[in-house]
Amino acid sequence: MTRDNSLFSADTRTLLRLLAALRRAPQDALPVDLLTIAHTVAQASARRLDLPDRAWVDVTTAKLRGHVNLLLREDLGDTDTPSARAVHREAYALLDPRVRPGPDTPPLTAYEHMRALAAVTESLAGLYRAQRTGGER
Repeated sequence: MTRDNSLFSADTRTLLRLLAALRRAPQDALPVDLLTIAHTVAQASARRLDLPDRAWVDVTTAKLRGHVNLLLREDLGDTDTPSARAVHREAYALLDPRVRPGPDTPPLTAYEHMRALAAVTESLAGLYRAQRTGGER
């Protein structure tokens, strides 16, 4: 049995209930899914004996790019420290379309780019966690 998901977006009452629930959410709740981010980072950072399939690398890279974009849009607290500025610079450099791996990029280069994105994602998630919990990374 298939569901018609197009009805959800047309159902005004459901959307209004969803918006009301989001407004009632506690202010200190973590809206960023750090568990999913940690899972993606762990998969990308795992030690391997051989290179993973290029399609998997490309999909994982896209997920990490999304996580980095999401975290960069969040308030990460004090970004005036040299280490926080360095993480931001590296994140923006890795997101630069001119350095993204393309179809002609060698598999090892694409893999190394993915792993660099994973490291930056982990650092940004640590900044986010520290800002939300008021503690250190």
